[in-house]
Amino acid sequence: MREADWLRRAAELFGARHPGVPVGVGDDCALLEPHGPMLISTDTVVDGVHFDHRLIDWSDIGWRALAVALSDLAACGADPTRPIAALLALQLPDEFPDDELMNFARGLGECARAHGCVIAGGDTVSTPGPFAATITVVGYTDRAVLRSAARVGDLVAVTGPLGEAAAGLHALQHPPAPANAADAIRAYRRPVALLAIGAKLAKAATAMIDISDGLVGDLDQLCRASGVGARLELEKLPLTAATRELLSRDRLDPLLTAATFGDDYQLLCCLHPTSLDWLCAEAPGLTVIGVITAGDHTVALRGGREVEFARRGYEHGRPPKEKT
Repeated sequence: MREADWLRRAAELFGARHPGVPVGVGDDCALLEPHGPMLISTDTVVDGVHFDHRLIDWSDIGWRALAVALSDLAACGADPTRPIAALLALQLPDEFPDDELMNFARGLGECARAHGCVIAGGDTVSTPGPFAATITVVGYTDRAVLRSAARVGDLVAVTGPLGEAAAGLHALQHPPAPANAADAIRAYRRPVALLAIGAKLAKAATAMIDISDGLVGDLDQLCRASGVGARLELEKLPLTAATRELLSRDRLDPLLTAATFGDDYQLLCCLHPTSLDWLCAEAPGLTVIGVITAGDHTVALRGGREVEFARRGYEHGRPPKEKT
């Protein structure tokens, strides 16, 4: 498919523009109108590293590519009522099927509409492979919440259940999927960026990060940025009954998997204890799972004993482990 045809047909799937993005797809540059302090983030997904196109539809891949980028905005407290724009750079293998390319665009557009985002432009290039998509997202906030301001004594909390994406992927990898796997499979195929919740937490959270590479690994990153340590109580991790059953079915430890797999895109936040009741009212699914301590690393406890992890999460630049 010629690039001009792809742009024309994809733009129809991306939907209406936001007033804050008066010029989008089809010109040399997008035009954004400023709406306060700006947040910018870039994320790349690669076939065979971050997903396996044999397991999920290309429309789901399009959704995931944008959702994981938008999740970074949520983790910094982006305001979902202000314009959110995305720029897409596609690396397309030679002879990539047109119908799969349009399915990718369809999923991308569905995710954009669901999150109030405008696809404002981008670029496409041919490559011997594999397929890769890089998405840059732009949002606005009055109070950016970073990883670097957690304080000793802060509570550590997550916004919702963990391990669902891991359970969903394992169900896809080991068919037939049982009836209770539908929600977990949906969580893996079409994660949701928690923009509205992130904006509420930003009013009081001291630090925040989205859980993309695994709870323990992401908490390690936050602790390093803040110059603190953390104590994590694994038995407090929120898991659904279906997630526990599905992971146990595949002979995986539900708590260890939920702590290290990632792809959940829940938000992990640090907050002063006096803010807990107010934030729980704003985000009812908020669950306290630990506390920030003096030190320089995360200690995970189970039954009062420290847990040693073979791998604390997904590690960029290393071969993927159960993350395809």
